[in-house]
Amino acid sequence: MSAERQMVTLTPEISSIPDSGPFPSRVTLELTNRCNLNCTFCPRRLMERHQGDMPNALACRLLDEMADHLPVTLVPFFRGETLLHPDWRKILSYAKKRGIGPVQLTTNAMLLDTKAAAAIVDLEIDFISFSLDTVDPYLYERTRRGSSYATVLTNIRRFLELKARRNRRLPVVQVSAVATREHLPGIDAFVSFWQPLVDRVRVYIEHSGDGRPGSINEPLPAFSQRLPCFKPFTDMVVYWDGMTALCNHDWTRTPAETLGNASEQSLAAIWQGTRYQEVRQAHRYGEVSDLIPCNHCDHWKMYYLEDGHLGQVYENPPD
Repeated sequence: MSAERQMVTLTPEISSIPDSGPFPSRVTLELTNRCNLNCTFCPRRLMERHQGDMPNALACRLLDEMADHLPVTLVPFFRGETLLHPDWRKILSYAKKRGIGPVQLTTNAMLLDTKAAAAIVDLEIDFISFSLDTVDPYLYERTRRGSSYATVLTNIRRFLELKARRNRRLPVVQVSAVATREHLPGIDAFVSFWQPLVDRVRVYIEHSGDGRPGSINEPLPAFSQRLPCFKPFTDMVVYWDGMTALCNHDWTRTPAETLGNASEQSLAAIWQGTRYQEVRQAHRYGEVSDLIPCNHCDHWKMYYLEDGHLGQVYENPPD
């Protein structure tokens, strides 16, 4: 892949908006918003300073509700490092026992020691993504402050070896990079190194660099009008403290802006509530100028591109 963004093609017809239904099809549970790294390009700078871990009782109650509306995709990760939660194993194990899935986890792999790797392999979660960005140890440690390239490389290799030794099909393993200006010159080397080793390599577009969540500072196809984002019709995010948000670009919400509080309401009640309905109507009619973070977000465009995503995906065929 060259450093320049590849040309994309619009689909000949605009896809229909998904039916929101009685319950979200994808739920993100932020088990913690604490992180062990301080990456130079991370939108965590947009997040409120208050940090904590989702209580086990809340996580399990939400998982019980999700189990009543299967199938539901679970993303047990948002603004922090999930492996910092003291009971992440118990929570993910409970999700699997309740039949929730697919379960999609992302980690920076610094805490992926032998015990953690064995737990994830044995749980057979559906998908795991390791965030690395570069094969240059110096650049890695300069942009991923607080991390160690040697430690992360060892942890991921051990994880892959353990999965192969136990002959497990799952999880599907992805390694990802964010295409920042610093990372772009080495992206080809990154893809070449990791593609033979994992199921998928993903290169994400850098976003929120101007301080506006979801904004992208590079050319994207022009549209004559703002079209609906699908996320308000499919996705719900629950912060660690129970407050709900729209999507993975909704990095901060005050109690006054929340769509609802999952500590006090069911997810279904929030999903079907007045505020969510207002957000969906705003998207249907392109009236998002006062809707945060949608008013500055560019990711809605991915639903109208031929490949259905921003950035690049390099997938290996299944065995």
